[in-house]
Amino acid sequence: MDITPQAQDRLRSLLSAHPGCVYRLRVVPGGCQGYTYDLKLVRQPEPDDLLLPFPDLPLYIERRSAPYLEEVVLDYVDGLFNRGFIFQHPYRCHCGQSFAPSSCPSR
Repeated sequence: MDITPQAQDRLRSLLSAHPGCVYRLRVVPGGCQGYTYDLKLVRQPEPDDLLLPFPDLPLYIERRSAPYLEEVVLDYVDGLFNRGFIFQHPYRCHCGQSFAPSSCPSR
């Protein structure tokens, strides 16, 4: 998984308003293609979560979701019509909010 500099900056900015919290990302059932992303602020990660190596950005991934996130790029846009985080995945659906589980790596 990769995170663009814009997304890193926005995540850090949001995190500064919530001292003592960390981000936790996982893949959950949903969306038009079967899976979608769940990014939340939590007080602490689960014991088997994986910490991503981004400086000053405590972002944890649910271990069982990690294979689904290998090719994902998290971006942040702040435009006239769109504003927010975008998960760029090579197998995402046309709406960009979900992806097909059959296209994900198996581990």
